[in-house]
Amino acid sequence: MNNVKDIAITTDSTCDLPQRLIDENDITVVPLTVLLGDTVYRDGVDIKPDDVYSFVEKTGKLPKTSAVTPAEYFEVFKQLTDEGKKVVHIGFSSGLSSSFQNACVAASEFDNVFCVDSKTLCAAQGLLVLKACDYRAKGMDAKKIADRVTKLVPKVSATFVLDGLEYLHKGGRCSSVARFGANVLGIKPSIAVDNQTGKLEVSKKYRGKIELVYKQYIADRMNEIKRIQPDRVVIAESGGVSPQTIAFAKGVIEGKDKFNQVIVADAGCTISSHCGPKTFAIFYIKK
Repeated sequence: MNNVKDIAITTDSTCDLPQRLIDENDITVVPLTVLLGDTVYRDGVDIKPDDVYSFVEKTGKLPKTSAVTPAEYFEVFKQLTDEGKKVVHIGFSSGLSSSFQNACVAASEFDNVFCVDSKTLCAAQGLLVLKACDYRAKGMDAKKIADRVTKLVPKVSATFVLDGLEYLHKGGRCSSVARFGANVLGIKPSIAVDNQTGKLEVSKKYRGKIELVYKQYIADRMNEIKRIQPDRVVIAESGGVSPQTIAFAKGVIEGKDKFNQVIVADAGCTISSHCGPKTFAIFYIKK
């Protein structure tokens, strides 16, 4: 059996896990870069989503986000392996960023760094990271952890509902948004991550006021209750979602009495830069 301290779990800032869980599970987070005009920030380190929204409001331009470079990953992996650790890295979807490819380039310089393409984003990626931590706690070796997490990737259910399409349409991250126009009156799309390609597609179109749409979306997600793994569910939002909606979602999910842990997470700047405020999500892993 491996010593838990011999294995490092690393991930990107796009995992959007609460800091408490990052600290408790000794997770190493590598920040992506956010550019507001000519100013460079590190996601989750020296910029918050509110800074992103203020920038868009003032300039009408979306911030730019950039992948972690191979050199940055190399530094992280080298430091951890120099400490005698094996590394399991769970990366941001390769369908949305070159970060994962860059992590693989850096990992190829080491014998004991294993990379997993989450093919997802936000705290859905975070759920895979926490699974890796669970497996580490059970004494699995690094390669087995990476293999186990890889097998879970197709089971991750990642959808989110948007208040508007401006950010996603401008950012060009969801091709199907263009199919029905970026300003169709009253449409609140639910976006799903295709866990084969890791890319985004419109999965459902809701209509009406956003607070009612959130409730419809919560009901739709909980209709899958029998197919969801019981250990964790994540409620995530990108800012601007009312505390009442969060409390309602938490109440509905906890009322099912099926889950060991209900995590409430805030989306970080990379996700917020592409989705905009009032984005709301429920993430889980299917059985």
